Amino acid sequence: MIKRMRELAPVIMIVIIVAFVGGTLFLDWGMNIMGQGRKTPVGKIDGRDIPIEYFDKLVNMERYRLNEGGRDVSPMQSRQIPAQVWNQEVNRVLMDKAIKSMRLETTDQEVFEYLKRNPLPGLDTAFVFQTDGRFDTTKYIQWLNTPQTYSMYPWMTEVERQVSDQVMPGQKLDALLKAGVFVSRAETAYEYAQRNDKATFEYFKVQAKDHRSDGAAITDKMISDYYAANQSRFRRDEQADLYFVKIPKVATEADLELNRKNLLEIKRKVLAGESTFEGEAEYESDDEGSAQNGGDLGWFGKGAMVPEFEAAAFALEPGAISDPIKTVFGYHIIKLEERGEPDSSGEFKIRARHILVKNNPSNETLDALSEKAEQIKMAVTNKSFVVGAAEDSTAAFDSTGLFKRGDMPPKIGYLSGAGVFAFGHKVGDVSDVLENSEAFFVLGIKEKAKKGLMPLSAARDRIVDALKDTLAMREAKVYAGSVLEKVRGGATLQDIQGSDGKILAGLVEDQTPGGYIPQLGAASKTAAVAFSLPEGAVSGLIEEKSGYGFVRTVKRGEPAPVDFTNNQVRQIADAMRMQERQSVYGEWFRELHGSAKVVSNLERFYLD
Repeated sequence: MIKRMRELAPVIMIVIIVAFVGGTLFLDWGMNIMGQGRKTPVGKIDGRDIPIEYFDKLVNMERYRLNEGGRDVSPMQSRQIPAQVWNQEVNRVLMDKAIKSMRLETTDQEVFEYLKRNPLPGLDTAFVFQTDGRFDTTKYIQWLNTPQTYSMYPWMTEVERQVSDQVMPGQKLDALLKAGVFVSRAETAYEYAQRNDKATFEYFKVQAKDHRSDGAAITDKMISDYYAANQSRFRRDEQADLYFVKIPKVATEADLELNRKNLLEIKRKVLAGESTFEGEAEYESDDEGSAQNGGDLGWFGKGAMVPEFEAAAFALEPGAISDPIKTVFGYHIIKLEERGEPDSSGEFKIRARHILVKNNPSNETLDALSEKAEQIKMAVTNKSFVVGAAEDSTAAFDSTGLFKRGDMPPKIGYLSGAGVFAFGHKVGDVSDVLENSEAFFVLGIKEKAKKGLMPLSAARDRIVDALKDTLAMREAKVYAGSVLEKVRGGATLQDIQGSDGKILAGLVEDQTPGGYIPQLGAASKTAAVAFSLPEGAVSGLIEEKSGYGFVRTVKRGEPAPVDFTNNQVRQIADAMRMQERQSVYGEWFRELHGSAKVVSNLERFYLD
């Protein structure tokens, strides 16, 4: 047994390190930090430094895990990995600290029982633990009980430590927190009423956005007063504004014609018996969803595909292959597999395969666009960026506006190297040619803003917008108040609905407190007020985020009696208890985070 396990050790080691041990063991795949001092920690968690060398290994291990099995990881996913790993590390450190403070100890027998019930990833499918093709618990337990296992496989000792120090204490903590969950009869009765009590009421709502002005009433004094009173809102991190020239990676007509001819050649090979449609689709199709299935699209009827594709597919006879068809996705060739029987309306479905070649530029076109980008770089370097960029009218020229470290440049999106350039160079510098999947870019530093209080001139537009919102809410309140007086004076819902377009009004019949109401939303404050009023009463003004309104209760249903032996009431209590158990751990952990002092320096090391 042990001898055969030795043969599997390399594979099992990778699985266990990546999937189980995770935060403690790591593989050194090479540093990717961006020009920062190696002594600077990536952050601090309750006073504990997290060394960048250690953290970067965790990041690279996570990248290895995501790429495992040849999975395609987008640049955006890769960019988010450091932040995700940081959150995991914060959770691990805080949990370790909590477990130690609560002294949640674990016995050797508990560790053994846990490993017995939870075979490590990779072991449950290893052939040495199988009998008649199924996992044999007896063989696995025998292996766990063999002393040589732990001397021959040191990683098992690490696994035991992880279970003893983290996994089992974590489970005990979870059980302790959930043990105190209790749902009272009053809580159950309230939830039952939310689902069963009903009322009919009229609502009237004035939206602030309908009263937003052009800002003519906003004075310089109002702006300066707002700035002085809300300076905490205008503190900013270091920021940069980039000029950029964008050269899109767009296919030429010659590229499209080449794609069409390539598909014609594939069709010829299939018809000549030199290959199969399924084989060509698997290796040549750009449709990731169907390529692995030989281009199979399954059964579909009319209206399921874009018009050009549908017309070509439904015109084919079974076994026939179409000529290349151009759609918004690119060029396709289609093979009809089967045609179904017509239904009672005469409609029928078909089953087809296709090979897609997307409208991507050829390598020759990409080389030409890259050369064009280099020429633009030379022009903007030798002249001012604005003058140099204007020399090529076919390239898009713009600027990002100010953005802070760690953010993606506005109007550009994810672009590897942009963050390092923006915060590692001075005003007037020009970048090398950078590229993403959509375009080539040349960047220039237009403006840099230091960390600190934003000057009033830079904050002015934001302040004006905020004051517009404030004034709009005031206007909405005044207008809603005038409508309220009309209703109290005898105006009907129909009178108000026909008055003008600045008020939303309607009748809601047999509505529950927590139900969804068009124009008001779910579990609205307006509905709650309606249930608090006697029949015929009109509320005062109700403030909501989007404006002001009021409500008139027309009819109140009798409160639904609560029978705690009723199945529905029991189900509600059980659901509430389960929901509470699921949330109690999260609430505890949020409190743990809230009381911790966490300092992150991620943006200094991982800009792109």
